[in-house]
Amino acid sequence: MPMLLDGIRVLELSQYLAGPYAGMILADLGAEVIKVAQPGLRQIGSGGLNSDDFVFMATHRNKRCITLDLKAPRGKEVFFDLAQKADVVLDNYRPGVLERLGIDYGKVNAKNPRIVSCSITGFGSTGPYKDKPAFDIIVQAMSGGMSITGNPPPARSGLSLGDCVGGMWAVQGIVAALYSRQQTGTGYRLEVSLLGGQIALLHSRVPSYFYARKLTEGPDRPGPTYRVYDTKDGHIIIAAVGDRFWLPVCKALDCEGLATDPRFESVAKRVENKDELTSRIQEIMLGKTTEEWLTRFDSEDVPAGPVNTIDRAVTDPQVLHQQMVVPVDWSEGEPIWLAGNPIKVSGMEQVFKSPPTIGQHTQEILSGLLGYSAGKIAELTASKVI
Repeated sequence: MPMLLDGIRVLELSQYLAGPYAGMILADLGAEVIKVAQPGLRQIGSGGLNSDDFVFMATHRNKRCITLDLKAPRGKEVFFDLAQKADVVLDNYRPGVLERLGIDYGKVNAKNPRIVSCSITGFGSTGPYKDKPAFDIIVQAMSGGMSITGNPPPARSGLSLGDCVGGMWAVQGIVAALYSRQQTGTGYRLEVSLLGGQIALLHSRVPSYFYARKLTEGPDRPGPTYRVYDTKDGHIIIAAVGDRFWLPVCKALDCEGLATDPRFESVAKRVENKDELTSRIQEIMLGKTTEEWLTRFDSEDVPAGPVNTIDRAVTDPQVLHQQMVVPVDWSEGEPIWLAGNPIKVSGMEQVFKSPPTIGQHTQEILSGLLGYSAGKIAELTASKVI
């Protein structure tokens, strides 16, 4: 069965995480993603694997990779030949880089009016911050997200939210532009900023601030039944919002007297007396293991879950059932385990192919896709364009 993006070809000019992450999603959905890398880059795993190698492994499955010197005139010629056969050009360079290289949207569009070009930047291509360097932790901080994370705030999320969310926004824009192109026949120029992507995650915090004109300090804390508790052997999260779950919580705790205590008879009262109630619940929770509490909460249909460490999360039976951790053959060694794709399509099998080596598909793409002769490829290799 064909994949959702079969027939779509993407040229990925990317580095770090946001661009490769977006390209990975497109490749997982069936697009042919060609990673364009600078000649001479270190091969993954040479001299031992490091953290950058793991990022490459995680974000380059299902892609092909060529090397191409975009600064060289002949490298630009090859790029434009590729762009004329592509549907999308994806980059996450700083604003102005594509223009300096001479491969900006205007020039690509002149050769391929159907091209969809998407740039992921830190702060956007205009405005006072456009030339500032941006990293995940910076946009998390500047977006206000860190001010409502941690106990106490500020704290960075343990996930690369800035980069990965930016990549997700880019994919949504690209897919929408490809759909619109079917109707109009013309391409589009898209831009996604990492800071903008994080601001968008504030959702209700924005109208709440402008309505109340009051800063919300720290994360939302609806009360003692919406928080983490220590157990006999770990931690558990209870997310029992509102009055509906209050009696079931008390039954699970085997402390139904709390349900009739006038100090805790409503959400407002439980928040007002949160210190005492939290202390009471915490004392009870220490008497059993996380698994024992999960069994009791499940029996009363109380929303709860374990606070998993990474090793437990990747071996969780539901995670494995959903194929959210998958073994992938690696051309350079033993199979590797990668996070799966959460988009499940009825009747369509997900396929995960090995991350490529740097330049692994250069000759294959230049000869097969562009029809270059062996002599021309040898000449480009000798001049170090590829």
